[in-house]
Amino acid sequence: SKFYEFNESDLRVACDTLDTWIDSTAMGRTNLPPEKIPWNALITLLSQSIYGGKIDNDFDQRLLGSFLSKLFTTRSFEADFALVANVDGATRHINMPDGTRRDHFLHWIESLPDRQTPSWLGLPNSAEKVLLTTRGTDLVAKLLKMQQLEDEDEFAYTEANENKTEERNVDGRPAWMRTLHNSASTWLELLPKALQTLRRTVENIKDPLYRYFEREVSSGAALLRDVISDLEDVILICSGGKRQTNYHRLLLSDLVKGMLPARWCRYSVPRGCTVIQWVTDFRLRIIQLQQVSLLVSQGGAKELKVYPVWLGGLFNPEAYITATRQCIAEANGWSLEELVLDVSITDCMEPEKINTDDCSFRVVGLKLQGAQCRNNELVLTSTILMDLPVTLVRWVKVESETRQDKLSLPVYLN
Repeated sequence: SKFYEFNESDLRVACDTLDTWIDSTAMGRTNLPPEKIPWNALITLLSQSIYGGKIDNDFDQRLLGSFLSKLFTTRSFEADFALVANVDGATRHINMPDGTRRDHFLHWIESLPDRQTPSWLGLPNSAEKVLLTTRGTDLVAKLLKMQQLEDEDEFAYTEANENKTEERNVDGRPAWMRTLHNSASTWLELLPKALQTLRRTVENIKDPLYRYFEREVSSGAALLRDVISDLEDVILICSGGKRQTNYHRLLLSDLVKGMLPARWCRYSVPRGCTVIQWVTDFRLRIIQLQQVSLLVSQGGAKELKVYPVWLGGLFNPEAYITATRQCIAEANGWSLEELVLDVSITDCMEPEKINTDDCSFRVVGLKLQGAQCRNNELVLTSTILMDLPVTLVRWVKVESETRQDKLSLPVYLN
């Protein structure tokens, strides 16, 4: 899920650990049968201490454990043991070297292909496309930030560009200011003008979902006011209708470079996100909150339970999941510890056609990476990313249902 700083020191410690345990188990013997090797101890040390000590994500820890369990086994001494299966996406495997001396292993290493595909790590070969796409997106974002026009007064003044420079300076403004004026006007037109906050009553404040959305709408309304105020100030400054302050100078500097102002960064956004990307995404978030506000004003807090939520469009999606858990616990008189999360993926893309029970909530906008979902079952595929249909989030009591044939998957903000 993220970058971990594994280095050569970790490799050296891992090799020393292997030598120490093999020597202590062999007790002076030159040969040690594979079944006598302390595989469980080696796997535990590597997964929990040496490499696992740097991992703070349960799913990354599970992945490391699967790598170690596959490689550190008695079968690894067999000649037909596949270190990497289906390396070409078909039937070609990379098997263990058949040799006993050091030169045999060196020859085996030198004969390996120069190009190492993601399948060597157990990933689909399409994972390389995902990596290249991410790098390309980061590169474009950096180029956009560097695209800053300089003031014409800083340009070298020559007779060749004299007429062109005079034409550009007709209105007395530098080119970057005119460009920023047009961009700010476009961003301001994209954003909704206002967001009506929810009105608290004695009854609806008892609902966990209402309390959550009240905070969401209030946060969105406050951020929307600040963004609109900043963009209006930028337009006035660029048009000569307002004087700059130190805050405005910093704001203009960030916007010209395509960087997000610090005042706008109140929720998680992708690294390298540009201003136009942020404004477009923020607009969709505010539109969802406007629908929530309208729904509550017309039908009351009870309508929040049946509203299909774009989970990634919330400022604090983790709190929404917690609020749904509290809602079911209060409605049924259960304790929070008795509830477990059960997720079902439907085959319908239209939330209105999905019926829910008293313990379910509809979630939209999720994406699945590296697999497809058919009849609520996961199937591995070479597809990089797919949009999921309507997803049902359901809280069930531990004693009421047994969780068999269930797979836990992480959900990340992109």
